[in-house]
Amino acid sequence: METLTQMGIAQSVKSSVTPCTLQQLYAQMDSPQTAKICAEIAEDLEKVKRGEISRETFETLKRDKKKQLPVLTPHATFSDGLRSNKTAQPSGLSMYDIDHIPNPRLYFETKVRNRLSELGIVMAHETPSTEGLRLIFEMPKGMSLAEAQKWMSEQLDDTDYDGSTKDYARCSFIVPRAYLLYIDEEELCKHREAEVIETSENSENSENSENSENSENSENSENLDRNLRIFDRCLTELGLKQEDIDNVGIYNWHNTLVAILSIGICRLMTEAELRSVLKVRMPNYSKEQDCKRLVSDFYKDYTRMNAPMSQQLRAIYAESMTGKKDKPATPKELLGEEPPRLPLRLPKLIKLLVSKEPDIYKPAAIMSVFPALGAHLVDVHFPYADNTLHEATFMNCVVAPMSSGKSCINRVCEPIMADIKARDDENRKREDAWKEECRSMGANKQKPKRPDDLTIQIMSSDLTNAALVQKLQDAHGHFLYTHIDEVELFEQLKVNGKAGQIGKIFRLAFDCGYYGQERVGIQSVTGRPQMRWNWNAASTIQRSQQFFRPMIADGTLSRISFATILTKRGMPIPVHGIYDEAFCEALKPCIDRLCAAKGIIDLPQAKRLIQKLDKEAKDTAWLMDDEQYEKQAYRAVVCAWLRAMVLYIAEGKWSKEIENLAMWSMKYDLWCKMHFFGQLLQAQMAGEVVRARGPKNMLDMLPDDFTEEDIRQVRRSLGKDEDPNQQLAMWKQRGHITQDNLGVFHKTPAYLKRKKHS
Repeated sequence: METLTQMGIAQSVKSSVTPCTLQQLYAQMDSPQTAKICAEIAEDLEKVKRGEISRETFETLKRDKKKQLPVLTPHATFSDGLRSNKTAQPSGLSMYDIDHIPNPRLYFETKVRNRLSELGIVMAHETPSTEGLRLIFEMPKGMSLAEAQKWMSEQLDDTDYDGSTKDYARCSFIVPRAYLLYIDEEELCKHREAEVIETSENSENSENSENSENSENSENSENLDRNLRIFDRCLTELGLKQEDIDNVGIYNWHNTLVAILSIGICRLMTEAELRSVLKVRMPNYSKEQDCKRLVSDFYKDYTRMNAPMSQQLRAIYAESMTGKKDKPATPKELLGEEPPRLPLRLPKLIKLLVSKEPDIYKPAAIMSVFPALGAHLVDVHFPYADNTLHEATFMNCVVAPMSSGKSCINRVCEPIMADIKARDDENRKREDAWKEECRSMGANKQKPKRPDDLTIQIMSSDLTNAALVQKLQDAHGHFLYTHIDEVELFEQLKVNGKAGQIGKIFRLAFDCGYYGQERVGIQSVTGRPQMRWNWNAASTIQRSQQFFRPMIADGTLSRISFATILTKRGMPIPVHGIYDEAFCEALKPCIDRLCAAKGIIDLPQAKRLIQKLDKEAKDTAWLMDDEQYEKQAYRAVVCAWLRAMVLYIAEGKWSKEIENLAMWSMKYDLWCKMHFFGQLLQAQMAGEVVRARGPKNMLDMLPDDFTEEDIRQVRRSLGKDEDPNQQLAMWKQRGHITQDNLGVFHKTPAYLKRKKHS
């Protein structure tokens, strides 16, 4: 069965275009005619280098010969088979040309290869002349072809790019497979919902631009009415009247619109919708290029779509929808105390693993898969930024209300552990046979020695110290894995009733330290193996606070990752998918790669990720002025980096999605720790069991321009001392704020841009 792409294909630039299948693409690449023509072009280029023909002659020969090559239309297929923008059916892909470079392959390896996923590259190849590089990539959502080209040029720092590729009918000459540098068949054939998007630059040159720009809004007058109410409310907030704003000249027009945009109106409507509003409310200024550029800049550079709304903006939104003023926002709503949201694009393995789970379970499921994935690694070490070697040590606890669905951990982890379980079952049978043989022999008979190769990695929740030591010895370097339905079951590991023993075991497990027991009895278990033990656990909120209370101050808590499940009263029953054979088949290559890995694995991308994670954690700690958050972050960075390394091995390549998942997991883990244990950490076990509020970014609680008294009030509201000098000094040092001659503090553009993308 042939696999269809969303690109078009034709025998030549003058032939009719048909939808292209993957098989057709490879057939044309492998065609003798394609090889012959490209070989002739290559030979002509050699003649130029030898001085046998001129560059002008070569360009003429190349142009004529390329006309004989088959072509792709990466941007679109066409309903009538003719390459025309009017009948284009967009593919969601764009092509980017880098021409006249001496070594396209070297350029690709040094500037593109390590950023394939980040840039959305689905195919890359040398051009027929071998003097250029062609990249076919997934267009960022909402961009036109011209905007996508500009975006890619910025990513590659390429100021001399080919702007003519903004045409949907543009074609690309097919080259031999030997010219191919990279192809992702799955992404190339992925179905994308795409539509023709015109930029203002293009629409100015189009006779239908005025109508097409506002077609969506004209079809929905209710939306326009709502947006007009939003605009009018913004004027009221600024003390302006409609009759004053469009007759004051371009300088004041500009400042008026800046004031309106600064309130946050871009959060409440799309750019096209705002342009429609301006044509009604500021008809003279809306025609000016300054107006178009100003609106575009605010949407691109100053609008943080996922940031918490200010109280003022929430009130404007509510009134525009209902005509009634909204009640004041609660602190939780105002400060954004929901846990960090998952990245939109997940690594392929993570996307597969949580594909069967409803959205409310995905964060907890993601955090829970890593103890199981890490259990497959044997003799694999990762050098951290300080050159300390780490292994894939993961301990995760899901803290959530009763009946919230914490069993999602089992559903996701069972397929991951299936291969280990099958081996364990065989070894358990052998162990049972040995025990039976011992029992059947007389008391005076010499008992057979216990087999040395009884590696059993999955430990039951019926834990004892002797069993733990025995299984660690039998594991011969493998990780043990345990799933505990209730975190209190760990108390079986207490020695002489001391809970401190449990925390010590957890700390040793994180560091792969040595653990054991010495016994004088002949039949007693004696040994001191390395503690390689990954586990998943679950608990209700109050019980987890009680259980971990003795481990708050000794570093145990920072070594454990936490997750939660946010349920709502009255929500429908979540429906889980079936983990069938197809799922297991898709998972198998990743598990095989984990099992095959050996030795020390180090990556420059991973070292850069560590620095990003560390900076993010420290910046957040100083923004909250929270020392406890910073202390918990030290090992949260390590755990997030280890997750990235495990995903790198499992997927076989590094990607931007892996980096984003690692960053999210660190923020999510720290959010859970501070949410459930924040006040216990602060009080060092001195308070009652509470569910603490999440971490608060103090700088985000302040306006973009603020005074020292403003920060003092914020500190008082959070129960901190009023002296802000050290905090202000650190914010300045880290480039978050500046101070003018009047003593007013201003958030820097770099900080505002960072928050926009966070």
